[in-house]
Amino acid sequence: MIIKLGWRCLLTLLLAMLAGLGASNASANEALDLLTRMQSAVRDLNYTGHVAYTRSNELYTFSITHEAGEDQETIVRLDSGSLGQAASNEVESFSLTDFDNLHRPAKDSYSFDAGQETQVAEQTCKVVVVRPKDKYRFLHRYCINPETGMLLKYSLMDRSQNVLEQLVFTQLEIGKQGDKPSSARVTYNASFSPTTLRQASAVTMMRPQTLADTDDSATDKSAVLVLDEWAFDDLPAGFQWVRTLERVNNGKTDQVILSDGMTSVSVFFTPVAQAEKLDDLSYAAGATHVLSDVMSGYLVTFVGEVPAATLQSIQKGLRHIQP
Repeated sequence: MIIKLGWRCLLTLLLAMLAGLGASNASANEALDLLTRMQSAVRDLNYTGHVAYTRSNELYTFSITHEAGEDQETIVRLDSGSLGQAASNEVESFSLTDFDNLHRPAKDSYSFDAGQETQVAEQTCKVVVVRPKDKYRFLHRYCINPETGMLLKYSLMDRSQNVLEQLVFTQLEIGKQGDKPSSARVTYNASFSPTTLRQASAVTMMRPQTLADTDDSATDKSAVLVLDEWAFDDLPAGFQWVRTLERVNNGKTDQVILSDGMTSVSVFFTPVAQAEKLDDLSYAAGATHVLSDVMSGYLVTFVGEVPAATLQSIQKGLRHIQP
């Protein structure tokens, strides 16, 4: 009798575990479906509204207008910043269309969960949480309209769930073509600055497949030759080489783009003789970390919305190959 009860308890426990696993898989599939729909919505919909954007304890407000099929929006700064600085065409900016550059990462990098519904900008949205499984990446939290697929709120958090960057619509109209004010349009600064580097890492990636269609194959740990004289012996789990852009920044710099599917890291190689500054550099602004060092006659700069440990790991695996 005791043995029967033991097996019954074990069977009950097993069934409960299977039910929990099924619910977990369903939540992950729902999250991936919403993220895939979001990728299309931010690019394919007409929308206009106001966005509050927070970074490094600074709050900015913007108006944003997007026409269906366009690669970029019209983004206009509406405020003077929380420290009172004047609005400028060179302020830190963002683009919702960057969110269509996501692809499904390896299973050992993130977990996906669909959460509860809430209200943002008087519209219903469903929370999607993308949780990192190690110290080399941040937590992503989305709120996506389940009907339109439109992203209404996005937060990037550290492992303690402190918000590093956040954007949220305070008002939004979908399906309406807004006016494009030309006098106050925010444009990207063309100078070779950390801001430009971060934007470049987002907008120059090759467009991958959608989240639902990408293979989950494991990252190849063998050395990856990314330039004639440079290779990575190892990369943090989940990160892969995406693309190499040669002779950017007026022909002085080569750029290598790495990605784990949810975020990207750019590595810039500038010959010391052509570099404007040779100071070693390591700092953070919001979620963006920058690491710079002189290696084998080159100023090598690592930039990405990743923890500092990620850049340090990538730097450690970088190897100069004698020609």
